[in-house]
Amino acid sequence: MKNVKEVYLSDLIKDLKHSHVKLNLTFLTKLLINSSNNDRPWRDKKFAKAISCPINKDKKCSTTIYGWITGYRTVPFSKLINIVEISDYSWKDIEDNLISIKAGIRNGEIYPNFPIKINKELGSIIGHILGDGSIDKRFHSLFYSNSNNELLKEFRNNMIDIFGIEPRIWVQEKTKFNEKTRWLKRMNNLNHIPKGHNVGLFYPKICTDILYAINGIFAAGHFKKITPEMLDFNLGFKKGLIKAFFDDEGSVRSDNHTLRFHQNDRDLLEQIRRLIIEVGIKPHKIRFYIKDCKQRCYFNINGFREYVLFSQIIGCSSTNKKKELNKLISKVRNSKNFKNKYAL
Repeated sequence: MKNVKEVYLSDLIKDLKHSHVKLNLTFLTKLLINSSNNDRPWRDKKFAKAISCPINKDKKCSTTIYGWITGYRTVPFSKLINIVEISDYSWKDIEDNLISIKAGIRNGEIYPNFPIKINKELGSIIGHILGDGSIDKRFHSLFYSNSNNELLKEFRNNMIDIFGIEPRIWVQEKTKFNEKTRWLKRMNNLNHIPKGHNVGLFYPKICTDILYAINGIFAAGHFKKITPEMLDFNLGFKKGLIKAFFDDEGSVRSDNHTLRFHQNDRDLLEQIRRLIIEVGIKPHKIRFYIKDCKQRCYFNINGFREYVLFSQIIGCSSTNKKKELNKLISKVRNSKNFKNKYAL
């Protein structure tokens, strides 16, 4: 999707062929009557054949179509494509009467808000997934994990705005670094999370299907990258992505004048670095060190100008990082070296 600002349901047709939709029943009835030209479309054998629906020989009708009209069944997207093609209705009409979408008959249901805007909120979702999130390689379920409630709420709120769905919230047991964690219990509200515990937010496959359709395959198992689609998106999206990634994978220390991005995947880190250059900030080149027999990659952003630009252009959602960044800027501004350098 090149240079797009908004994504409509019609833009996702080829990517949602295996999903199911729930439509407003009054509208769905009108749509089926219009496309079949029959007041009882479930009894129209010609129509049923046109959209590849079987006829029940005993009942002499299509129980599938009847199930759609009564709300007992959801409509497969592949069938909906055929129905719209032979009707007088448009995909905008479908979008206006859409209630929900799910990946299959029983898979998790979402209530998306179309059009989906290519903006900093969508960029934030992607940045968090590239940071402390993941997408299951086999089942495509989406997951975001953090111990910072501010970041968890940011991810949750952005997902609600786009997909209209609350996450399944699981709390992890406290463990030592590098120890395997176990799920402690499921919670209903992020405000009730025990302090200091890591939390996982889980979302159904259909969220991933839509994110893939818009952004390309940017995460699958351990594989993560900035896709060509993202490179064509606006600066708002890219700023949101960088900010979320920094909140997850970055650090700022005023004591040694360090603003740093960390990531073991050098290729992904270099892609993030190039996005930062694109928004007008000058980072250093990637360096690495060895810890626990593994290569750890990072790059720094240094200098008063870059600190201020980063604060103004990117910023942080983490209160602690924001305070430390402001402290760093104030410390450099008030230093003797800075005053001497810029003295009149």
